[in-house]
Amino acid sequence: MGLFAAVLALALLTLSHGTPTVQAADKQLICHVSPDEGDHIIEVSVNALPAYLENHGDCLINSTDRTLIEQPCDVTDANGDDICDVQP
Repeated sequence: MGLFAAVLALALLTLSHGTPTVQAADKQLICHVSPDEGDHIIEVSVNALPAYLENHGDCLINSTDRTLIEQPCDVTDANGDDICDVQP
């Protein structure tokens, strides 16, 4: 879908249904590799997970506790299952 079509679709959705929201179930906490800021926990859309796991070397956090966001974490995934070996 082109950028114009995507913006138009979002505008129409907003006009017909109010402001779109993302449910918490559509998000996942991950330990994000960040050389500049230090590895820390972020929340991403489940649609973005493959890119973060494959391209960044991030790993999943087994928690839904949003108070962990921005906390330091350990991106060690020794067995390659995409789940951080060290959980907060």
